[in-house]
Amino acid sequence: MSDTVAGGGEGAGGRARRRRRDPEWTYAALIDALLTLVAESGREPTRKAIAERAGVSERTVFVHFADREALHVAAARRQAERWRAHAEPVPPDWATGRKVTALLAQRARMYEVMTPIRRIGLALEADSPGLREVMAAGDAWFRADLAEAFAPELDRAPDAAAPGGLLDALEGASSWAAWDHLRSRRGLGEADTLSALGRTLRALLAAPDAAGQD
Repeated sequence: MSDTVAGGGEGAGGRARRRRRDPEWTYAALIDALLTLVAESGREPTRKAIAERAGVSERTVFVHFADREALHVAAARRQAERWRAHAEPVPPDWATGRKVTALLAQRARMYEVMTPIRRIGLALEADSPGLREVMAAGDAWFRADLAEAFAPELDRAPDAAAPGGLLDALEGASSWAAWDHLRSRRGLGEADTLSALGRTLRALLAAPDAAGQD
């Protein structure tokens, strides 16, 4: 069957060839190929593998990205868009327990999306200022999200935003690092990980005055 449809339009083959000549399409395809390969293997792929997955020549990678860091930064930004798509504001006026459940449920979705990519990012960020900046922006987003959701509880706690205060405790207890430790090191399933983190958050929020006391 011909790729050309009735009326002179393009078929699937023609559209695919035209997309490959579109710089924006190629740029996005290379980024998505990198993220997909990392998610599948847990390792940083070669430029040849990225190009093959995107269906373009290896030379095309160099055309769109000046160097390795530029590719990593672009992929990190795309990854941030993916996990932020799972974000739903948790109303501060909800009961504390309900907020803990809602916040951790969305964090679970985000962290499962993030995990393979973040592991690679942590290994590479020491040599990549741009990657460090993107990852730091993500960390700041999670902290601000916590501060907004639990604003009433934080307002009632003394020095909640001070170093070592309640906000730091909540951030540590609900962080990707805590999630990954329980999931990867302890081998817990999602439900048990949610239970463990929820227990910690509820305890912190129930007795904020006890933070730092002997």
